[in-house]
Amino acid sequence: MTSEPRHAAPNVTSPVETLVQRPGPSTTNASQLDIVEETGFLRTQGKFIAEDSTDLHRRALFTSWQQRTNERGKLAPAALLEEIADLGFGWRDVARMIGVSVPAVQKWRRAGGVTGENRRRLASLLALCDEITERYGIQEIASWFEMPISSLAPVTPIDLYTESKSTLILDHAWGHCDTEDILNVYDPDWRERFRSDFEAYLDEDGQMSLRPKDA
Repeated sequence: MTSEPRHAAPNVTSPVETLVQRPGPSTTNASQLDIVEETGFLRTQGKFIAEDSTDLHRRALFTSWQQRTNERGKLAPAALLEEIADLGFGWRDVARMIGVSVPAVQKWRRAGGVTGENRRRLASLLALCDEITERYGIQEIASWFEMPISSLAPVTPIDLYTESKSTLILDHAWGHCDTEDILNVYDPDWRERFRSDFEAYLDEDGQMSLRPKDA
């Protein structure tokens, strides 16, 4: 009995081979370098844009504040003082921010005699309160001026105004600036200056108390 001739098996690719993904063309070092340079350029450009927009925003706020100051300056000094008092500011804080003594402010209320420079200072303080209240919706502006801008240091808007850092007050009122950045501009050594060995904690009676940090 003659056997039938055997035929060679067809050349079929192994199933394992079909599952193996063949590598595509690799990214060249040159194109990687282009991406690094391009993204680096974008970061630098973004930094410059952020700095320019911040400066432009501050100048626009300053211009608006000065325009309000000129309008407020049309009021008599006694009227300016009355409106400032109506906002809730104490005379001690007003005197500190204006740069005069408390008796001087009390004298202005009774008998006038305010110099042109001090009249503008009063108008400027009131105008800044107008700017912050109307633009950022901050209520009870006097108590806001007394509130520390951060839990990290007891620095308030009153402190910033006294040190002629009014732009920092506007940055803080805007709400999009890091308070640590504001503190760094106000005093680069604020961490050491306001370092404390105590911390605040909620006591068992529900009241806030102080205790040593290593307790």
